[in-house]
Amino acid sequence: MNNIEILYTAIHNLEKDIPITWNWKNMDYNNDMGIDGELDLIINNQNILMIVEVKKDVKNHQLFNIIEYNNRFENFLLVAEKLYPKVKKELRENQVNYLEGNGNVYINKADIFLYIDTNKTAKNQKEKGNRAFTKTGLKVVFHFLLNPQLLNQTQREIADITNVALGNIPLIINGLLENNFILRVNKNEYVINNYQELLNKWITEFEQTLKPTIFKQRFRFQNENQDWRALQLNTEKTVWGGEPAGDIMTNHLRPENFTLYTNETTKDLMINYRLLPDDEGYIWVYDKFWTTNCGNIAPKELVYTDLMINADKRSIETAKLIFNEHIKPNL
Repeated sequence: MNNIEILYTAIHNLEKDIPITWNWKNMDYNNDMGIDGELDLIINNQNILMIVEVKKDVKNHQLFNIIEYNNRFENFLLVAEKLYPKVKKELRENQVNYLEGNGNVYINKADIFLYIDTNKTAKNQKEKGNRAFTKTGLKVVFHFLLNPQLLNQTQREIADITNVALGNIPLIINGLLENNFILRVNKNEYVINNYQELLNKWITEFEQTLKPTIFKQRFRFQNENQDWRALQLNTEKTVWGGEPAGDIMTNHLRPENFTLYTNETTKDLMINYRLLPDDEGYIWVYDKFWTTNCGNIAPKELVYTDLMINADKRSIETAKLIFNEHIKPNL
């Protein structure tokens, strides 16, 4: 379903439980990400004008932005096709109004209090697959996020740079076009339509689809007093991600969990960096899946992603610093 279908379905399901009248108006809030329009609700002869963001669903890493909008806009309302129980609990704890596609609702504003959480989620027909967000597609899209001009190189050049089979490239580009993540300027030129929206989509799909498949192993340092900053990484093959990379970029985060992206073997990691395999270890190692070199840390977009996926307060604060200081200025 598109955003309007999600909104209308949610409203119609709410009407089954509560007598309301309503009016929807699309709005442009100076291109603020996520704000879709105004919903004028009348409930029990009381009128409330809600500023609405519509989403298909909400993952943990998206909560920070939603709470930020709630603080910025009076009478903010999140409308989503589906919300997971933990997400709904977090929204209520932060006084974020929401309406779910099945009619479940939490609105606590002025003299109006609505809370329904008993409606079951309707099963939807499975969406047609999009090749841009498969394991292979996500690797290519990540390179587009790193360098949007890569979109306008030949498909063979894109395949060589991203190290994927040539036949995948047109399918991935078509998948991005179908969902309006990129736009065709002319026959041979494309642009990213909304960089932050594509980045957010990539984060969601990376967490669910790609990251689990590139996980290698967990480790700990042989010496528990090891100064991680003193390690001399072979930066052509191994770089920091997550918390240590965030600390290097901002000096704002003391790492508790460590992420490495690498092309080195387990034996090399143990010898070169004095790591010991440990199923409960605090060092998480993943395959390196990109080709650019950014020194001893992963690309800033991936560091931002790792920290947003962590979803704890200190990681999200650091992620926002990275976005505002290192990503947003280049948009």
